[in-house]
Amino acid sequence: MNDAIRISSPADILGFIPHTLGFAPRESFVFLTLRGNALGATLRVDAPVTVDPDGFARAMVEYIALDTHATAVLLAIYTSNAPSPGQPRPFHDHVEAVIGALETAGTPLKDAWLVTAGYWQNLLCDPDAGCCGPEPLESITDGQLNAEMVFRGSSYQKQPGTSYAPFTGPADTAERIREALPGVLASELGTGRALWAAALAGTGVADGETTVQLLACFQRPDLRDVLFCNVIDPDRPDAQDSGDLLIGQGIVPDWNRVDRAQDMARVLIDAAPEGYRAPLLTLIGWLAYLKGQSSVAADHFTAAIEDTPGYRLAELMDQLVSRGTIAPVAQDEHTSYKKHR
Repeated sequence: MNDAIRISSPADILGFIPHTLGFAPRESFVFLTLRGNALGATLRVDAPVTVDPDGFARAMVEYIALDTHATAVLLAIYTSNAPSPGQPRPFHDHVEAVIGALETAGTPLKDAWLVTAGYWQNLLCDPDAGCCGPEPLESITDGQLNAEMVFRGSSYQKQPGTSYAPFTGPADTAERIREALPGVLASELGTGRALWAAALAGTGVADGETTVQLLACFQRPDLRDVLFCNVIDPDRPDAQDSGDLLIGQGIVPDWNRVDRAQDMARVLIDAAPEGYRAPLLTLIGWLAYLKGQSSVAADHFTAAIEDTPGYRLAELMDQLVSRGTIAPVAQDEHTSYKKHR
């Protein structure tokens, strides 16, 4: 089966972006590298608020250079600040700095678009020439590529951020988790690992008691850490010397298993009362970091800290992504995440 996605127009490219990010960006610069006629890596950053366009451009070029096969770059700018007639395009100085820096780096900006709340249009051509007028957003959402992505099972959040429904399960769930904890703390790590393995294989979490047991397992820090590791390395008995694995160095994940782990974590979040969700939110965030989805990762780390203030693992991971660190596994085209496999 050929899994290639055919992109034939700017609307197709703009339709592809939210699917690859997992959410519809706002106030963002989204860069896509080109490798000849094929799309390469996707990089989303917050729209710049600094007065240093050159510094912003240099930072973007450094990130883009991680794709060593890139031959050119595309840019989509998402903003609610639509320009008035006759006014300069938004972020004019930053765009000019980016154009110059990319040209110098040998990966020129091939095309760019502005996406506002009401329309999209080409960002580079002269609007007075009458060749790049505004286009309706429906041309993106109703396009063939978006329809194909949906047909393949892809979806995305309509806006960035992380939101989970408030807990509506049995009122005694928190008490049951606390009651299960002594048994979890007294057990070997292998017991919890077996429960997690069954859940990822689709043979676990069939009843409320198993769900409570798994939620309790994630409250035990050393067991939590090995459950994280077992998503990538199912045979690892503990989390000792797992630093490289946690930062995404030297690993070749089974991305289907990673997707299953994120889906299972969401199931467990729905079953967990507030105050017991932090490890699962952190797990989803960490796996998003490995995929190169730093924005999704940061949102989940923030949500974890809101659920359990001072949650150390989420704080450490948040510091990692806040520095702009991209997981090594996400920088290598041979190991990076591919959603449709």
